[in-house]
Amino acid sequence: MQSTLDITELYQYGERVSFKKGENLAQSVSGETSGDIYILSSGICALSSISCDGKETTYLYFKKQQFVGFVPLMNTVHLNYYGKKSFSIVAKTPCVAYRISSRQFQELLVFPSVVSLMLNTLTENHIYLMEHFHSSKNEPALVQFCRFLLDQVEKDTSGQLVLDTVFTYQEIANYLGMHSVTIARMVKALRAEEMIEKTGHQIQITDPQQMAQLITEERKIDY
Repeated sequence: MQSTLDITELYQYGERVSFKKGENLAQSVSGETSGDIYILSSGICALSSISCDGKETTYLYFKKQQFVGFVPLMNTVHLNYYGKKSFSIVAKTPCVAYRISSRQFQELLVFPSVVSLMLNTLTENHIYLMEHFHSSKNEPALVQFCRFLLDQVEKDTSGQLVLDTVFTYQEIANYLGMHSVTIARMVKALRAEEMIEKTGHQIQITDPQQMAQLITEERKIDY
């Protein structure tokens, strides 16, 4: 196998599977995990947990062409589990993925290029989680929201930066730990500054440079 690898080249080692919105790709309950990993081909899924009172918390969103669910497979050191902890990778939209069994994946790890891909994914996820935690504790709500938008938008076929419609005000509010009314007020303020447009339920970033200045707090607006 070549020294550098496009993750799509690993599709051939997996089984193509589809998930409906709301279905679990993987789940860990009190330290028990399934052995399969996935390469997400299309759609958006999220690493989430459910609290005792039924509240969902989302930690990380996964997009296409990413490894999903491989961390428990690589972890041979089990931390103490006091009480029931349930973590799931949930399809936020209809998803298509390639499922690779634990045994097959272990065999692929003899190739340095596969190990490199896996470690890059782990590092990116770790950095993203740390940045999100730091932002939630130290930055104003508008800065957090702008970070989220710039992180999650993708170019559509016309080259416009658009946010998937799965990210409703409530979905964003749950992720950022805010109220949906706060999200709506910030959207209104950003539209007034012509940094975003909203068509139906979809947000489009029209001025990412100005939005970046809000993140660095070179510029501030009221909402």
